[in-house]
Parts: sequence; C-alpha cells; structure tokens
Amino acid sequence: MTTADPEADAHLAFPRSARLTRPAEFEHALRAPDHRLRSGPLRIAVVRNRMLGARLGLIVGKRTIAQAHARNRVKRIIRDRFRRSLKTLGNIDLVVRVVENPSAGEVHAALDVLFNDLERKARENSADT
Repeated sequence: MTTADPEADAHLAFPRSARLTRPAEFEHALRAPDHRLRSGPLRIAVVRNRMLGARLGLIVGKRTIAQAHARNRVKRIIRDRFRRSLKTLGNIDLVVRVVENPSAGEVHAALDVLFNDLERKARENSADT
C-alpha cells in the first residue's frame, strides 16, 4: 500500500543492495549453502555474506508458473515478507526457489514457517557471538 508521503514507505523499499544480481551470487548460494530449508512449494538456500545485511534472490520459472501475473504475484509476496524481516535476518544471502505452482495462501504459510526459522537461527547466531 502506497501513501502520499514517499518517505513513509521508504522502509518498504527493495533497494539494489538487498538483491542478488549476479549469476555467480546465485551459484554460490545454491552450490554451497550454509543451510537449506523447505516448506510447501518453496526451497531456500542460505549462505552468510560479508555485506551489511540480508540479500534476496528469486527463482520462479515459467515452467513452474506459466502465467506471468501469477509469477509476479508470488515474487511480490516473497519480496514483501523479506522486506518485513530484513532487519532480523542478519548478514545472509537467500535464494528462494519456487518448485511448484502455489496458491497465495500456500506461499504465505510456507514463508511464515521459513522466515520464522531463519529469524530464530539469526537470533541464535547473534547470541553465540
């Protein structure tokens, strides 16, 4: 939801610094992840990074979700959940892969499970250090 004041929505932005943009970044996270998580139609590969915060990469193929509007909706839901958890995730790279055609409810439920687990692991890691 956008308001008339762009500064009020600034915390909802998805800046380039919060994205995985290069193929090598995706490859690194997928080939040698620190953690792999799965819930419903989603798979997440997690690797620590040396950046100042979490970064997100999305893999939503045409073979998995044929209709562009449905692919875009799933990506929008994932980005929104990532933005809301950005401060609590720590310095990690996430690659979220959609492996089957989900409903919006399935995506929300799977993201709740996955991000709660990621946030718990981030709290444990910060308590250890």
